[in-house]
Amino acid sequence: MDPNRFSLPEYRNHLLERRLIRRRDQAGCTDAEIEQVMRAQRLTRLPALYRDFLKVMGKSPYPLMTGTDWSLHDLLEIKDAAQELLREDGADPAILEDALVMAMHQGYIVLYIPQAELAPDDPEVWLYEEQGQPRRQWPSFRRFLLSIAEAREKEIAVYKNLAATGRSRNRSTAAHTSPKPPRPSRRSSR
Repeated sequence: MDPNRFSLPEYRNHLLERRLIRRRDQAGCTDAEIEQVMRAQRLTRLPALYRDFLKVMGKSPYPLMTGTDWSLHDLLEIKDAAQELLREDGADPAILEDALVMAMHQGYIVLYIPQAELAPDDPEVWLYEEQGQPRRQWPSFRRFLLSIAEAREKEIAVYKNLAATGRSRNRSTAAHTSPKPPRPSRRSSR
């Protein structure tokens, strides 16, 4: 899989082949559901790659980034919650007005695509963390997707090690929790 050119079906197959997700866990959005997301986010256009993501696995993207609100249901309400976080934090919520708010983690981290209607097909992904400054976190949506696959792979390895050494109390819960969205590695930010 070419890290700079993969399609969303290729990405999903990559995740399945590496056993990072199960086929039954994933569900894509219908065109009508994607239209609902656009209305809820007050947008008339979505970047092409993000739209493809919604079609392939946007209704239920878990267990990727478990603990992060980024499913179809979340996307319908998340923009207002993210703007409220910024408002409460003394930041300008207007930075999200023309953005696609694509995820919120535990109420203190917001992942978004600024100027979503004007963004390229494979847009940058920005992060706002409570008490921080907005910053470009990933140079592209593809790099973001690769980073969450990498984080999921590491997470599974940790839980397998814990289970092998008898230190895991509840493997099913442990394998489906993630503390925060992954940070980009040096390799993934190039």
